Amino acid sequence: MPPTHERTPDNPDNPAGWATDPGALVYGLDLSRFADSDGDGFGDLHGAIQHLDHVASLGVTWIWLLPFYPSERRDNGYDVDDHLAVDPRFGDLDDLREFLSRARALGMRVLIDAVPHHTSDRHPWFVAAQEDTDGTAGKFFVWSDDDSTEPDDHPMFPGEEESVWTFDERAGRYYHHQFYSFQPDINATDPDVFEELVQLLTYWLGVGVDGFRIDAALLLVQGKGRPDTDVDDDAFFDRLRARLREIRPDVALIAEASEPPELMARLIQNDRFDAVIDFSLNNATFLALAREKAQPIVDALARLDENIPPESRLNFIRNADELDLSQLSGPERQEVFDTFAVDPRAIIYGRGIRRGWAAMLQPAQRVRMSLSLLHALPGVPLLQAGQELGVGDDLRVEGRGAARTTMQWDDSDWGGFTTAAESPLTLRAQVDGPFGFRAVNARAQDGDPDSLLSLARRLARVRRETDADAGGWSVVDSGDPAVLALQRDGLLTLHNLADRDAPLTVGHGRDPALADGWDGATLGPYGFAWLVSPRDRLR
Repeated sequence: MPPTHERTPDNPDNPAGWATDPGALVYGLDLSRFADSDGDGFGDLHGAIQHLDHVASLGVTWIWLLPFYPSERRDNGYDVDDHLAVDPRFGDLDDLREFLSRARALGMRVLIDAVPHHTSDRHPWFVAAQEDTDGTAGKFFVWSDDDSTEPDDHPMFPGEEESVWTFDERAGRYYHHQFYSFQPDINATDPDVFEELVQLLTYWLGVGVDGFRIDAALLLVQGKGRPDTDVDDDAFFDRLRARLREIRPDVALIAEASEPPELMARLIQNDRFDAVIDFSLNNATFLALAREKAQPIVDALARLDENIPPESRLNFIRNADELDLSQLSGPERQEVFDTFAVDPRAIIYGRGIRRGWAAMLQPAQRVRMSLSLLHALPGVPLLQAGQELGVGDDLRVEGRGAARTTMQWDDSDWGGFTTAAESPLTLRAQVDGPFGFRAVNARAQDGDPDSLLSLARRLARVRRETDADAGGWSVVDSGDPAVLALQRDGLLTLHNLADRDAPLTVGHGRDPALADGWDGATLGPYGFAWLVSPRDRLR
């Protein structure tokens, strides 16, 4: 095992932990779709290293690396074959260390995706478990002699998976899987499993990563359809954090779970996690956009403030999977569908939308406003690679892959992502669609002060220079129900969610740090403004 990476406060190469980051911004990076350096049509670590300057230019402080483990990638890499290796298509451990070193030199730290909830059905743990389901290896998973289910135990992907139990011919028993049938669930109640999870996370800390995004955090500790699979989740995560802090006191832990704030709050209590990826504000934002009224966001912020402090929540407009609207009521969800999923092919699992951010939120001015809104909302913004450009989607692709695009670096073949003759990862719409690489690419936007990329860079700078990530935000009455007005000290942010002019009663006499569609009294359709009092002009 590689030696652990020691960090000290007086070493500039070893920065402090999550909570000390001014202007924190997280960038989700799928190596397979980011940049291909060897022409095999598959992104890799060397390709990503060559483009880290681009990432740093966005004001990114944390890179979140999506799974890079050996995998058949039937679920975008979350079907892990080996938790302790790098998929050779991406490179090797030395390449990963080089990536970490280069990111750190540019002022960015790196979270990696830990996937402790399940393995793939090819993982050595599961292969061993099939031979003796009652033995030490077998106890790593959840087995049953029948496929009876409890009322709340249902597959995450209805229409693709009909049951949470699959019969295994080799084992002669059923195994539990909350996700796909090729992803057997880990049995978190087993003490050997806990120790194994600690060891694999310790290994990656030794390689030099700065923290982990824990995928499906609450599902990991929730019961798996049988009475003896419930875990004391508070104790589990308390022990996990304590063990990891023995290795690295500043390790960052981020929890992912699409659950209400009241449940997510338990994850940050007792310092179990530094932050959670919040879905409730995301759902409320889309409801507000559909209604062209700010109130759903106002209500969601009030609920969050009662449970999770801003520095402990990650906000996003669109994540790497489907837009999961499961925290809205049925009628509310239908309102969002009616506005943003007019094409029935866009709806998935009855609860989500598989459109990309820019394609879904057209016109372009609404996309720009939503990017500004993401930076203005109390919390830490999370961008996925390509969202800073406004890449599109392709509903001809089945499932959640419809919005997983390769990076569009320039207008050459395959958008500069690869020199291969063809790329199986590049969507057809990226070649011939309105959001394809001929029209939307980093090189063209880099020199255009009015581009989405330039706006993303300005927003990060203004957010940092105005200390917009500090606490103390309050909602103020803007004078128009379509406009969300947030104020902290001398900073006021305004966002018009409606496709019409909005005369306002606030903001008059303030200086614009950044504005689009603001004339000093009225916000234009989908306009936005970051306003400071004269005494608080930018440094």
